[in-house]
Amino acid sequence: MTVYVITHKPIESPLDKGYTPMLIGADFNKNPKHYMTDNTGRNISSKNKEYCELTGLYWMWKNSTEKNVGLNHYRRFFFSHDIGGRNAMYLWLLITGRAHTISENTLSNWIDTKKYDWIVAHPERMDAKPLYKQFILHHNEKDLEHTRDAIKKLYPDYLPSYDKFLHSKASMSPYNMFYTSKENMDEYCEWLFNILFEVEKHSDLSGYDDYQRRLFGFLGERLFNVWLMHHSNLKIKYLTVYNTSDTNRAEMISHVKNGIKKIFHK
Repeated sequence: MTVYVITHKPIESPLDKGYTPMLIGADFNKNPKHYMTDNTGRNISSKNKEYCELTGLYWMWKNSTEKNVGLNHYRRFFFSHDIGGRNAMYLWLLITGRAHTISENTLSNWIDTKKYDWIVAHPERMDAKPLYKQFILHHNEKDLEHTRDAIKKLYPDYLPSYDKFLHSKASMSPYNMFYTSKENMDEYCEWLFNILFEVEKHSDLSGYDDYQRRLFGFLGERLFNVWLMHHSNLKIKYLTVYNTSDTNRAEMISHVKNGIKKIFHK
């Protein structure tokens, strides 16, 4: 059992037991700390500029042998205290001055005892709604059309969930972060990458800048939520995500003040 911590550079903070760093884009990123890499075994490391953390996820799917697996980022982790959302987390950090990552043992126990099927990031509200509008505000609409075409071709029973998610929701579980059984992950990954590879066949990224080239990472975030919505029988645990920069006291005060303002201006 392990949580793979996806990174493209050396990680500054020490990692807890059960958290294993993985260098992604290892075909072209330096590896001074000799982390495990996403370019061994069956891999798509060369596609990292387009797939982001999903090259790490692909490696996990094709090569990992753990019973339970998870994906976090080098600067984003699941917060250890389930205390009621992001504003409560900011208040906790302001008082204690410390952020703690949830233990891998806790995550694994939740899965092993069947208490939950998936542990994922708490949904975050996007800057526009519905999510279809949010995507085309920042990216290219044709990429959503290609994705819909791919789902219609490969998994037509998922099409209502895809449309409902994009056209009726204003928030989503971000970052492609999760913890689950390897069996659950394998089932999801087969579905996800079949869709993304089909979309890739019809995509022309030649005119995209470096940010927009991360297309399949962006699509992966949306598709993960479509998968979770479609499988409505899943027992899902939502955890707040903290960024390692969240330990800055001045920033915490600002977050708490903004949270209080939102409460009184509802």
